Amino acid sequence: MSKKEATLVSIIVPVFNLEHEISKCLFSILFQKYQNYEVIVIDDGSTDNSLSICKNFSKKDSRIKVFHQNNLGLSAARNTGIKKTSGDLIAFIDGDDNVDPTFISRLVEALKKSRADIAVCGYSEFHGNKFKSFAPKSKVTSGKEALFSLLTRQENLDILAWNKIYKKSLFDNISFPAGKNHEDNLTTYKLYANAKKVAYLNEPLYNYIRHKNSITKKEKVLDLLNSKLDAVREQKTFFEEDDEILKKVKFAELLAWFQFVDYALIGKISKKYYETYRKNILNEKFEFIDFKRRGYRILLRLGDGFLYKFYRKIIH
Repeated sequence: MSKKEATLVSIIVPVFNLEHEISKCLFSILFQKYQNYEVIVIDDGSTDNSLSICKNFSKKDSRIKVFHQNNLGLSAARNTGIKKTSGDLIAFIDGDDNVDPTFISRLVEALKKSRADIAVCGYSEFHGNKFKSFAPKSKVTSGKEALFSLLTRQENLDILAWNKIYKKSLFDNISFPAGKNHEDNLTTYKLYANAKKVAYLNEPLYNYIRHKNSITKKEKVLDLLNSKLDAVREQKTFFEEDDEILKKVKFAELLAWFQFVDYALIGKISKKYYETYRKNILNEKFEFIDFKRRGYRILLRLGDGFLYKFYRKIIH
């Protein structure tokens, strides 16, 4: 496929104080096998040399377009980027990460071959000298089936924004929640709900780099858990007229409650959350629940949860 025939892909790169990482990120984009793209760099009020580095890249390649705004956070930077795009397809790459040379080409191929609205690939997570990879099974599902998987499995592969490529039209009435952390929890489910088809690619093409200064390292576990409950509250309103989806949303809430219980047991959050969410788990009725969680509820009920505590101590 020639460059003129290829669909223009808009790659949105949010940047905040990443002078030591952004060059590797942008080079990984410039080395893409797929060449018909634009890079929308949103400098979110950096106080180091990030903006200068990005501008130097833009001088050497006209496909890189750099915009600066006051520090408003990752969600606001992504939203600004979406408004600046010219392509029919959108991808997100965080400025401290990088991608495989075939990241765009393989996702575009999967999207077009299946006539999907979203294509999802795997990713590798690097932390110092250690890394592990995650990849879904190659398949094509309906958007609703993908949504069900997100709600009932809560896997990062589904929730994360950056291991995917999207038809831009999906964002016509959807934006990332400005001012909130863990914004993917509050956004991706809406995109799946709007999609007719989702294609999954069994290849880890995105490289997620965990740093000491990363958002996920700074934030407390409690913030992440509360964001999951925030997502459930939103989902109950968003899908209030669809009983089938609401059953899955209720199960997603159950999974969040179990996480509160588990993190309380291992001391990552206050022990007071154990009894609060144990009671929620035992007192609520669920129209949809899997075999594993049925078993966990039995363990939580016996001896004030003694058997569950023992089980968790063994597997932790």
